[in-house]
Amino acid sequence: MRVANVFRTDPTNAGDWHCAPFRYFDLGDSFFDVLDISNKKKATGAEYPPPDARGEHVVLGGGGLIAKSFHESMAALASRRAEMLSLVAWGIGESEHVDRRGGLVAPYAGPLPEYMRAFDLIGLRDVGGLHDSRVEWAPCVSCMSPLFDQPRIFTREAVIYEHKRIPIPIDGLERMTNDGGDMAPKLDFLASAEIVITNSYHGAYWATLLGRRVVAVPNMSKMYRLRHAPVICAPDSWRRYAPLARSYADALDECRAASCAFHCKVAALHAAIEEKRNR
Repeated sequence: MRVANVFRTDPTNAGDWHCAPFRYFDLGDSFFDVLDISNKKKATGAEYPPPDARGEHVVLGGGGLIAKSFHESMAALASRRAEMLSLVAWGIGESEHVDRRGGLVAPYAGPLPEYMRAFDLIGLRDVGGLHDSRVEWAPCVSCMSPLFDQPRIFTREAVIYEHKRIPIPIDGLERMTNDGGDMAPKLDFLASAEIVITNSYHGAYWATLLGRRVVAVPNMSKMYRLRHAPVICAPDSWRRYAPLARSYADALDECRAASCAFHCKVAALHAAIEEKRNR
């Protein structure tokens, strides 16, 4: 059985780089390839799926791939569903509204894109909105990283973890961006403070899994859809709203259990298709 994992293969964005299921789960006896969804190309430059990839199981995810910048690539992938044995969305999410100048955006209230009808299983990292009977919660699989099991204590009141292209206008606090592919220093930094102020999805998600309290600045609509909700406010209001932020002691266990459960569903889907093929 051959499986391809399609995601945003960007080693300069820590969240994108570590959100792919193949990093944490066995997806098949013969893992085929990874594909960058942003340009529909493999590292070799060939269009996806190349001729020898037909008949593959394709896993899409994770990342904020339901977004204007990816709709064309997503639709192109879905349009070739007939060439695949199966197509699964795992841990993807909505990111329709983005203000790269740092302005605040409203939640996205629209439906799932029509191209999502091509998927056999739809596991979204989001909660709220995007109502569809086929959708279930499948959190970002980066929760499976053993880095979360390392003990850490906080030594500061608050830090800023910002998107590398959208700075947060708050002075006087230590800050880090999501630039780079090494997850360990990101987690160490997020864990170093009791409160994390962030406009990064994975900044909010990872800080929550580390037991920290999160204040989210909504420069992107995906900040409204975390299952373990942060406090959301404008940057200049963070001290006013920080007392309302809470920690979620069970978040890591919940996300890991849900990820393992979804993996079982994906494995069962693949096994059923392979059994039918081999009859």
